[in-house]
Amino acid sequence: MAGAEALISRITKEAEEEVHEIEKHAEEQAAKIAEKAKAQAKEMAADILAKAEAKAEENKRRAFTMAELESRKELLSEKQNQIDAAFNGAVKKVAGLDRNEYQVIIKKMILEAVETGNETVLISPNDQQRLDEAFIGQVNDEIKKMGKSGNLKLEVDSEDFGGGIILKSAQYKINNSFKSVIRMQRDELEPEVAEILFQ
Repeated sequence: MAGAEALISRITKEAEEEVHEIEKHAEEQAAKIAEKAKAQAKEMAADILAKAEAKAEENKRRAFTMAELESRKELLSEKQNQIDAAFNGAVKKVAGLDRNEYQVIIKKMILEAVETGNETVLISPNDQQRLDEAFIGQVNDEIKKMGKSGNLKLEVDSEDFGGGIILKSAQYKINNSFKSVIRMQRDELEPEVAEILFQ
Protein backbone atom coordinates (compact mmCIF):
# COMPACT_ATOMS: atom_id res chain seq x y z
CA MET A 1 0.00 0.00 0.00
CA ALA A 2 2.79 2.34 0.84
CA GLY A 3 4.34 1.45 -2.53
CA ALA A 4 1.09 2.29 -4.34
CA GLU A 5 0.87 5.64 -2.57
CA ALA A 6 4.46 6.39 -3.51
CA LEU A 7 3.68 5.44 -7.13
CA ILE A 8 0.52 7.58 -7.18
CA SER A 9 2.44 10.43 -5.56
CA ARG A 10 5.17 10.08 -8.16
CA ILE A 11 2.66 9.93 -11.06
CA THR A 12 0.82 12.95 -9.64
CA LYS A 13 4.07 14.86 -9.29
CA GLU A 14 5.12 14.00 -12.85
CA ALA A 15 1.66 14.95 -14.10
CA GLU A 16 1.86 18.26 -12.24
CA GLU A 17 5.30 18.89 -13.70
CA GLU A 18 4.03 17.99 -17.16
CA VAL A 19 0.99 20.27 -16.71
CA HIS A 20 3.31 23.00 -15.50
CA GLU A 21 5.58 22.43 -18.53
CA ILE A 22 2.56 22.51 -20.88
CA GLU A 23 1.27 25.70 -19.24
CA LYS A 24 4.73 27.26 -19.49
CA HIS A 25 4.97 26.25 -23.16
CA ALA A 26 1.42 27.53 -23.83
CA GLU A 27 2.25 30.87 -22.18
CA GLU A 28 5.40 31.16 -24.29
CA GLN A 29 3.42 30.32 -27.43
CA ALA A 30 0.68 32.79 -26.45
CA ALA A 31 3.32 35.51 -25.87
CA LYS A 32 4.89 34.77 -29.28
CA ILE A 33 1.46 34.85 -30.97
CA ALA A 34 0.58 38.10 -29.17
CA GLU A 35 3.93 39.63 -30.16
CA LYS A 36 3.43 38.51 -33.78
CA ALA A 37 -0.15 39.85 -33.82
CA LYS A 38 1.07 43.12 -32.32
CA ALA A 39 3.80 43.41 -35.00
CA GLN A 40 1.26 42.59 -37.74
CA ALA A 41 -1.21 45.14 -36.35
CA LYS A 42 1.57 47.75 -36.26
CA GLU A 43 2.56 46.90 -39.83
CA MET A 44 -1.08 47.05 -40.99
CA ALA A 45 -1.58 50.39 -39.23
CA ALA A 46 1.58 51.79 -40.90
CA ASP A 47 0.37 50.45 -44.28
CA ILE A 48 -3.11 51.97 -43.81
CA LEU A 49 -1.56 55.28 -42.74
CA ALA A 50 0.81 55.29 -45.75
CA LYS A 51 -2.08 54.54 -48.11
CA ALA A 52 -4.22 57.25 -46.50
CA GLU A 53 -1.37 59.77 -46.81
CA ALA A 54 -0.81 58.78 -50.45
CA LYS A 55 -4.53 59.11 -51.17
CA ALA A 56 -4.66 62.49 -49.43
CA GLU A 57 -1.65 63.64 -51.48
CA GLU A 58 -3.31 62.38 -54.69
CA ASN A 59 -6.57 64.15 -53.78
CA LYS A 60 -4.63 67.33 -53.04
CA ARG A 61 -2.80 67.05 -56.39
CA ARG A 62 -6.10 66.43 -58.22
CA ALA A 63 -7.78 69.36 -56.49
CA PHE A 64 -4.85 71.61 -57.41
CA THR A 65 -4.93 70.41 -61.03
CA MET A 66 -8.70 70.95 -61.22
CA ALA A 67 -8.36 74.43 -59.72
CA GLU A 68 -5.57 75.23 -62.19
CA LEU A 69 -7.68 73.95 -65.13
CA GLU A 70 -10.70 75.92 -63.94
CA SER A 71 -8.56 79.04 -63.62
CA ARG A 72 -7.20 78.57 -67.15
CA LYS A 73 -10.72 77.95 -68.45
CA GLU A 74 -11.97 81.17 -66.82
CA LEU A 75 -9.01 83.12 -68.20
CA LEU A 76 -9.61 81.71 -71.69
CA SER A 77 -13.30 82.53 -71.42
CA GLU A 78 -12.51 86.10 -70.35
CA LYS A 79 -10.02 86.48 -73.20
CA GLN A 80 -12.60 85.11 -75.64
CA ASN A 81 -15.16 87.63 -74.32
CA GLN A 82 -12.68 90.45 -74.87
CA ILE A 83 -11.92 89.23 -78.40
CA ASP A 84 -15.68 89.00 -79.13
CA ALA A 85 -16.11 92.52 -77.79
CA ALA A 86 -13.25 93.76 -80.01
CA PHE A 87 -14.82 92.23 -83.15
CA ASN A 88 -18.31 93.47 -82.23
CA GLY A 89 -16.83 96.90 -81.57
CA ALA A 90 -15.14 96.86 -84.98
CA VAL A 91 -18.48 96.05 -86.66
CA LYS A 92 -20.20 98.89 -84.76
CA LYS A 93 -17.38 101.32 -85.54
CA VAL A 94 -17.51 100.64 -89.29
CA ALA A 95 -21.31 100.71 -89.28
CA GLY A 96 -21.16 104.07 -87.48
CA LEU A 97 -18.89 105.84 -89.98
CA ASP A 98 -20.10 109.11 -91.49
CA ARG A 99 -21.93 109.06 -94.85
CA ASN A 100 -18.89 109.72 -97.10
CA GLU A 101 -16.54 107.21 -95.40
CA TYR A 102 -19.31 104.64 -95.31
CA GLN A 103 -20.08 105.07 -99.02
CA VAL A 104 -16.41 104.64 -99.93
CA ILE A 105 -16.30 101.27 -98.11
CA ILE A 106 -19.63 100.05 -99.53
CA LYS A 107 -18.73 101.13 -103.09
CA LYS A 108 -15.48 99.13 -102.85
CA MET A 109 -17.35 96.08 -101.55
CA ILE A 110 -19.88 96.24 -104.40
CA LEU A 111 -17.24 96.75 -107.13
CA GLU A 112 -15.22 93.76 -105.83
CA ALA A 113 -18.26 91.47 -105.62
CA VAL A 114 -20.35 92.41 -108.70
CA GLU A 115 -20.30 89.95 -111.60
CA THR A 116 -22.73 91.22 -114.29
CA GLY A 117 -23.88 94.61 -113.07
CA ASN A 118 -27.53 93.50 -113.07
CA GLU A 119 -27.64 92.42 -109.41
CA THR A 120 -29.76 93.77 -106.57
CA VAL A 121 -28.00 95.49 -103.67
CA LEU A 122 -29.80 94.77 -100.39
CA ILE A 123 -29.16 97.25 -97.61
CA SER A 124 -30.10 97.30 -93.94
CA PRO A 125 -33.09 99.54 -92.99
CA ASN A 126 -30.70 101.75 -90.96
CA ASP A 127 -28.65 102.53 -94.10
CA GLN A 128 -31.44 104.14 -96.17
CA GLN A 129 -30.15 107.66 -95.42
CA ARG A 130 -26.53 106.88 -96.36
CA LEU A 131 -27.06 104.55 -99.32
CA ASP A 132 -29.65 106.01 -101.66
CA GLU A 133 -30.44 105.98 -105.39
CA ALA A 134 -27.86 108.71 -106.08
CA PHE A 135 -25.19 106.51 -104.48
CA ILE A 136 -26.22 103.47 -106.57
CA GLY A 137 -26.15 105.68 -109.67
CA GLN A 138 -22.49 106.54 -108.93
CA VAL A 139 -21.67 102.86 -108.40
CA ASN A 140 -23.42 101.94 -111.69
CA ASP A 141 -21.26 104.54 -113.51
CA GLU A 142 -18.14 102.84 -112.07
CA ILE A 143 -19.43 99.40 -113.09
CA LYS A 144 -19.98 100.60 -116.69
CA LYS A 145 -16.34 101.73 -116.76
CA MET A 146 -15.45 98.11 -115.87
CA GLY A 147 -17.27 96.93 -119.02
CA LYS A 148 -20.31 95.56 -117.19
CA SER A 149 -23.96 96.55 -117.62
CA GLY A 150 -24.26 98.93 -114.63
CA ASN A 151 -27.91 98.23 -113.81
CA LEU A 152 -27.70 97.59 -110.07
CA LYS A 153 -30.95 98.01 -108.18
CA LEU A 154 -31.17 99.16 -104.57
CA GLU A 155 -33.52 97.35 -102.18
CA VAL A 156 -34.05 97.72 -98.42
CA ASP A 157 -33.98 94.35 -96.68
CA SER A 158 -36.62 93.63 -94.04
CA GLU A 159 -33.89 92.50 -91.63
CA ASP A 160 -31.40 94.83 -89.97
CA PHE A 161 -28.11 93.02 -90.58
CA GLY A 162 -26.05 95.77 -88.97
CA GLY A 163 -24.36 97.40 -91.95
CA GLY A 164 -22.70 96.35 -95.17
CA ILE A 165 -24.60 94.93 -98.17
CA ILE A 166 -25.98 91.70 -99.59
CA LEU A 167 -25.54 91.35 -103.35
CA LYS A 168 -28.00 89.02 -105.06
CA SER A 169 -28.98 87.84 -108.49
CA ALA A 170 -31.09 84.96 -109.77
CA GLN A 171 -28.00 82.72 -109.61
CA TYR A 172 -26.24 83.73 -106.42
CA LYS A 173 -26.29 85.71 -103.19
CA ILE A 174 -23.18 87.24 -101.61
CA ASN A 175 -23.48 88.23 -97.98
CA ASN A 176 -21.14 91.17 -97.49
CA SER A 177 -22.78 92.38 -94.30
CA PHE A 178 -20.11 93.57 -91.87
CA LYS A 179 -21.02 90.77 -89.44
CA SER A 180 -20.57 88.15 -92.18
CA VAL A 181 -17.29 89.63 -93.47
CA ILE A 182 -15.86 89.78 -89.93
CA ARG A 183 -17.06 86.22 -89.25
CA MET A 184 -15.30 84.95 -92.40
CA GLN A 185 -12.08 86.82 -91.59
CA ARG A 186 -12.14 86.10 -87.87
CA ASP A 187 -10.04 82.89 -87.91
CA GLU A 188 -7.29 84.74 -89.74
CA LEU A 189 -7.55 87.94 -87.68
CA GLU A 190 -8.13 86.49 -84.21
CA PRO A 191 -4.46 85.68 -83.36
CA GLU A 192 -3.45 89.23 -84.32
CA VAL A 193 -6.31 90.74 -82.29
CA ALA A 194 -5.41 88.52 -79.30
CA GLU A 195 -1.78 89.62 -79.51
CA ILE A 196 -2.82 93.29 -79.51
CA LEU A 197 -5.21 92.77 -76.60
CA PHE A 198 -3.00 90.58 -74.40
CA GLN A 199 0.59 91.60 -75.11
